[in-house]
Amino acid sequence: MNGAVASGWGLIAGLLLTITTAGASTETPPKVLRVYGPGGPHHVLTECADLFEEKHGIDVIVMKALPHDLDRKLPEDGDIYYGGAEYMLEDFDRRNPGVLDMTSAENLHPRRIGIVVRKGNPLSINGIEDLRREGVDILDVKLENMREFHGSTPGRIGNVRHLVYTGQEGIKAWRLNPGIDAWVTYKSWHVSLEDEAEFIEIPGERAVRFTPMAITQRTPHRQEAEKFLAFLRSKEARHIFLKYGWD
Repeated sequence: MNGAVASGWGLIAGLLLTITTAGASTETPPKVLRVYGPGGPHHVLTECADLFEEKHGIDVIVMKALPHDLDRKLPEDGDIYYGGAEYMLEDFDRRNPGVLDMTSAENLHPRRIGIVVRKGNPLSINGIEDLRREGVDILDVKLENMREFHGSTPGRIGNVRHLVYTGQEGIKAWRLNPGIDAWVTYKSWHVSLEDEAEFIEIPGERAVRFTPMAITQRTPHRQEAEKFLAFLRSKEARHIFLKYGWD
């Protein structure tokens, strides 16, 4: 009798486990948007993503990566690409044709380019022409593609004497090497240096670059991706970009 009861309970437990497992297998996994791009706009987009998730319940993970890593990761599981400037998106699409849906591409929030100088501007650098003067040591960040603003003749590096690859490396170099006099970069990087440097704006439209976005061809979450891009165009997102030095 006891054996029969035990056997009955075992059968019931087995049925419950089967039902539970079957129910779990039919649950829809949570939708997660994976957004890939360079380091410059990463912290801004992360804050926007956090607010978007709070308002809409859609998880957005923003991941920064160098160009060679983007070429590998975005086709694997990326939903959205972002760049630090228009040419970055164009370069990615040229290297990886068909990964991005270029009909979805748009340029969002602009960033002003200018010259970061030491506090008090001891060399009285007021524009590109002053970067040509003898004795002005310039920092160049390769990924920013700022050579046209250094005041040097085409094909020559002029007063560029300090070379790094990323904006984060630029921040580190500026702080560690007091011999650097000027860094032509985005106003957004100066936000991190406000207490120790000044920013001289370069006027004109050519000194403004936008933040390009595009949805991937492979994304299974097209509707959610479009919703996130729409949020990035909102006043709430605009406020976040302004806070970090975008125009």
